[in-house]
Amino acid sequence: MPNKIYRTVAVLATAVFIGGLPVTAGAKKFAGEFMALGGGARALGMGGAFAAVADDASALYWNPAGISGFEKRQALFMHSETFGDMLNYNFAAFVSPTSAFVSAEREASFGVALVHLGVNDILITKDLPFEERNGIPGFQGGEDRLIYDVDALPREGSNDFALFGAFALKTGYGRLGGTLKVIYSDQVAGYSATGIGVDIGYLRRDLLTDGFDVGVKIQDLTGTYIGWSTGLVEFIAPSVKLGVAYRVAAPTLNASFVVAADGDFFFEDRRRASQFWVEQVSADLHIGGEIIFQEKVMVRGGLDSGNYTAGAGLRIGIVGLDYAYLHFTDDYFEGSHRVSALVDF
Repeated sequence: MPNKIYRTVAVLATAVFIGGLPVTAGAKKFAGEFMALGGGARALGMGGAFAAVADDASALYWNPAGISGFEKRQALFMHSETFGDMLNYNFAAFVSPTSAFVSAEREASFGVALVHLGVNDILITKDLPFEERNGIPGFQGGEDRLIYDVDALPREGSNDFALFGAFALKTGYGRLGGTLKVIYSDQVAGYSATGIGVDIGYLRRDLLTDGFDVGVKIQDLTGTYIGWSTGLVEFIAPSVKLGVAYRVAAPTLNASFVVAADGDFFFEDRRRASQFWVEQVSADLHIGGEIIFQEKVMVRGGLDSGNYTAGAGLRIGIVGLDYAYLHFTDDYFEGSHRVSALVDF
């Protein structure tokens, strides 16, 4: 038991050390932020506290080590609308166990996932002349009217994509996984960008006692570069996600409970853009829980960086349906609805 604890602590300490290396010095804050929206209504209904839970296909996003140990193939698709229908976000994942290249005892799996963020009806104003009226620069022509007919202006959409490919297996130290990410951004007015990055994950089940799990994901391990068609280069700094989860079975109620907490740690001077910060280090906290009745009905709730979340799920045979709602504490923003479906086969 002591060796198991020491090994886990060493992994967690290494994760924090790597995340804080000086490679973050040239980072563009919030570059590639569309990949931070998460995947799977189940995890999002739990406030995004899923790094140590990581037991469905959405683990490919939250902690790639979690896809190790799958006994069946699983596919998952999620659609989300935020701020009304202003932002459309989609997440799809597929995970399959494999014995290729490794023995069956390694409980290896591979998976692929696709993240998409789309924004429609963006006004294109780059070809409009700059004008100034009544001392107000820009396009406003007075208190109650516009110089230009907005309905006549051209509109375009922007789309961001990230393709993930992951592999994970079981070792004597816990489960390990890695993800290769390919990023493509197609923006308005003909601008585009491409990038590539790597995430790694670690997961230890039943660390100190049955049901206590620890997970960690180092995101953008070596830093991720995104090159734009304009010549601009953005750099995503490494960050660390640490999570714990505790599972309790209640046989007399034919139910089980999961409580989880994650901390996302950044090293690029985000300051007030995060919940907590000290100098260049900042953090966001995710707390969530799930009650499972008869392995068929689920009720969830949580806090996602201070915003309330709630959700529910239903399992019918090999099919699962999940819903999650995110309520922003800032009343200026409408809530976010997430719906996902998964199937085992």
